[in-house]
Amino acid sequence: MQIITDTNNSKDIINRVISKHGCAAEHNYYCYIYGIEPWEKPYSMIFDDDIGILAKYDTSDNDYYVFTEILAPVDKKVEVLRKFLDNVFSQEKKPRKVWVELETPTRKLVVKSLKNSNYKCNKINYTLVWPVFEMDEWNGDLMQGGEWKDMRYYWNKFFKEHKVEFVTADKVSKDELKQLVHNWKKNRTTGDRAYIDYYIHAIDTGFAGYDVNRIMVVDGKAAAISAGFKPREGYYYSSIGLYDKNIDRSNEVSNMDDLINLKKLGYKIVDFGGVENKSLEFKKKFRPTRFYKTHIFSIQLK
Repeated sequence: MQIITDTNNSKDIINRVISKHGCAAEHNYYCYIYGIEPWEKPYSMIFDDDIGILAKYDTSDNDYYVFTEILAPVDKKVEVLRKFLDNVFSQEKKPRKVWVELETPTRKLVVKSLKNSNYKCNKINYTLVWPVFEMDEWNGDLMQGGEWKDMRYYWNKFFKEHKVEFVTADKVSKDELKQLVHNWKKNRTTGDRAYIDYYIHAIDTGFAGYDVNRIMVVDGKAAAISAGFKPREGYYYSSIGLYDKNIDRSNEVSNMDDLINLKKLGYKIVDFGGVENKSLEFKKKFRPTRFYKTHIFSIQLK
């Protein structure tokens, strides 16, 4: 067993584990390290057979956070999580809790397995719903028929009223992109979680590690940012999607453009990221093929 607390010198092993056992949209080296805040430290556990857990330790609240699902075959996921729990809870400074984000089938296995153990699975803190587009079936790029009537109207009206272009991030100043992020957060009304440090870090690094980044410029001003990763062949995870709320329908247009562009690039599956229920109706406008859920909850000693 190997404990990794230095991600800079462990990129190869993390990528190897993800390559063999990656199963979640966020299973990407850069997606993992960009989500580690300044007050957090990486803490991952890798076993000899290249299975393990990517995680981080929050020094401010003394909690561990498992990074989305367990990197192991289904029949070994619970075993790997149990070893991780045994490790962190046996330390001199015991954590308060270990937070996990698991898809529905994995969570059921974990809850059942730990029921008679010395660990307690707390109630679900919140659930995310993830829209997925099977691009061979998705026909939004054509925007034909009654099902796309409203979207077609918004799209055509937007391009008639504005000068619109799509460029990569290197064509727009970092300060302008950062201002867009701050304005987006300030104007949010959904009340769900928005971690802008992640977005600011992406801008500061020039979107290093991202497989796609795309900026929508409206009337000479950056109006939307889309970016994401390829966790495995043919699969795309839309990690960043934000927009200028002051420009009517910029959200619909930027998301539609993102999907159309990704289909042109040849991605077979596009994962549009997890949202809480109050934000789900907007995602449904783009007619996803299917949905799945992840559940965020904590585990502690009884």
